[in-house]
Amino acid sequence: MSVFRSFRFWIPFVIIAAMIIGSFLVPVLYPDLSESGPPYLKDPETNKVIAAPPYSPSEMPPLGSDKIGRNIFLMLMDGAKYTLLGALAIALLRMAGGFITGLIYAFMPRWLRSGFKGFWDTFNFIPLAIVGFILLHPLQLAYENDALTSFRFTVIEVIVIALIVIPSLGMYVGQGMNDFMKQEFIDVSRQMGASRFHLIRKHLMPHFGRHSIVLFSEQLSQTLLLLIQLGILHICLGGLMTSNFGILEFIPVYFSATNEWAATIAINIQQVFIRPYIVLGPLLFFALTIFCVNEISAVLRSVLIEGNHIGFKRKKKSKLNPARANREPGKEDFTFINRKEEEAC
Repeated sequence: MSVFRSFRFWIPFVIIAAMIIGSFLVPVLYPDLSESGPPYLKDPETNKVIAAPPYSPSEMPPLGSDKIGRNIFLMLMDGAKYTLLGALAIALLRMAGGFITGLIYAFMPRWLRSGFKGFWDTFNFIPLAIVGFILLHPLQLAYENDALTSFRFTVIEVIVIALIVIPSLGMYVGQGMNDFMKQEFIDVSRQMGASRFHLIRKHLMPHFGRHSIVLFSEQLSQTLLLLIQLGILHICLGGLMTSNFGILEFIPVYFSATNEWAATIAINIQQVFIRPYIVLGPLLFFALTIFCVNEISAVLRSVLIEGNHIGFKRKKKSKLNPARANREPGKEDFTFINRKEEEAC
């Protein structure tokens, strides 16, 4: 397949795979990552204190540190497995639920389909981040009060974030299936006695299989975008722990046990106007991942749906005779002769 002969496919794929693999290696190489960093930095020549947390990118490269001195780059690498694998699980659940809902929508009677279309269209105008916050905020409070474990909270979050998109995705998939079922060869199959199960297995499944790969990559990038929005609302994969740093009043300070990217944004969102580089780091990781996913999606769409051929460019070998290749420029293999001049001579 020409997809696997494209640098445009492999470079983004290797970047995402390197993030996931590096995420499992960072805790082994840096076992003290979750502990506080250095309380201050000294000038080696004068032995004077020159900086205190949070450190800037120049003081603790490449992305600086958080307010307790932890290296943001290492934290983001550690949390990549939770963000990327969680987003993959959400996208898979969306695809499974969207396919089942799409089948139901495609085989509905026309009058019932129009009614459901009007109902499901409303989900396209409701901000999904607000819906997710309303559904998951009580669970975040339960996690803060130790009534819910981090693993169970993560599983519930993955399911809820997937469910809130399934109605609109199912309608989109079902509409595509309904248009596909209107083709002439489908009518011929029905006239020959084909059952719905036969139409699904022999026609819809192969058609949906090609489009599902592209649709999955699109859902993955949309899931990452939704995780950013939920992180700003302090809803993150694995939950956020709180501590009271106030004396006369309760001032919650958030911490994350997973170092998930959206959690890193949520923890440091109050510093965005003072030290924007703290929030810029996880946003760069999100942006790079979404860019890679979009590039992979574009290659898959071009090959699987549009039918274009993509592959490595090879230099064409010259098929000229070596004797002709070494001939002096300007010399031809034959010449034109004027017969009249030749007879006159």
